[in-house]
Amino acid sequence: MVITDRYPLKGITSYTTYPSGSMKDCILEEYNEICMGNHRFIPRFNGPDERRKDNKAVSFYESGVVKSIALDERTEVLTPLGLIRAELITFYESGAIDSLFPLNGQIGFGWSLEDEEQLLENMEFKLSIAEFTTKIIGVRFFGNGKLRSMILWPKKTIELKTPLGNYPVRIGFRLYEEGGLESFEPAVPITVGTTIGTIIAFDQNAVGVDADYNSVKFYKDGTLKSVSTNSDVVTNRISATERMVIYQQIRLDMVSGEMVKIPVIITFDEDNVTIDNAVEKHIFPIQDTKFLFLHDGSYVGKKCSPGSDCSGCGASCM
Repeated sequence: MVITDRYPLKGITSYTTYPSGSMKDCILEEYNEICMGNHRFIPRFNGPDERRKDNKAVSFYESGVVKSIALDERTEVLTPLGLIRAELITFYESGAIDSLFPLNGQIGFGWSLEDEEQLLENMEFKLSIAEFTTKIIGVRFFGNGKLRSMILWPKKTIELKTPLGNYPVRIGFRLYEEGGLESFEPAVPITVGTTIGTIIAFDQNAVGVDADYNSVKFYKDGTLKSVSTNSDVVTNRISATERMVIYQQIRLDMVSGEMVKIPVIITFDEDNVTIDNAVEKHIFPIQDTKFLFLHDGSYVGKKCSPGSDCSGCGASCM
């Protein structure tokens, strides 16, 4: 038996520590129980198989408080959203639930995303911004238990009521602690009316495993904070008769090996707008600037930004 600062654990086969010497995480081979609040959790102790690799069963904060538990079997957890069956749970240092994931299998040789989805049931949610039934990757909560964000299962979409209207959503959304919508990821390119004109909001390369960083964001009062767009932007300063073209940048996608475009992020405040293409950031006064958005709706994969030397695609975009 190995004694952590707070929990006696049996059957530890390997573990790592913080520089202070306190346990950071461990792998188990014997049955253990960990009590967190009103829940009794059984961390994973069975060996690896086709679906589950030999990963850590429990991780800890340096203080000794449990940080995450990979459960040996799916377990019902009572949340403000109702009972949710989970295989992986993370915690705040206070002991409150931080995030909850219904499944924790690893996609790889011999186990596909489709195989994993077959284990997942649809869940019904009733929120102030929507009521829907879908499959999810996970949910995150604030320390007080209120919903912070929801990550949808790949290719699943829902419809949300936003300050801009009702829109189809993929990947997920994030809320403010007060309950208002902070951000969402559009399922398709959507037209957004702004103080500087109409913008098509979309990120065709949005990462599908995290709903905390989305293409459309709002301030707490519901006004538009920022949008991500697959557009080049032309600006004209009225007083200075100054013209600028801000192009989308390209990068190598580490998964597909193809060149992909990085969306331009446009952020609004009361009097100015900031345009960020991931290389340079420019601030323009709204009343002294005209904007033109050139949406690249036909972009497939190897097309270069206008004005580039085409070295990234061998001129295949010409």
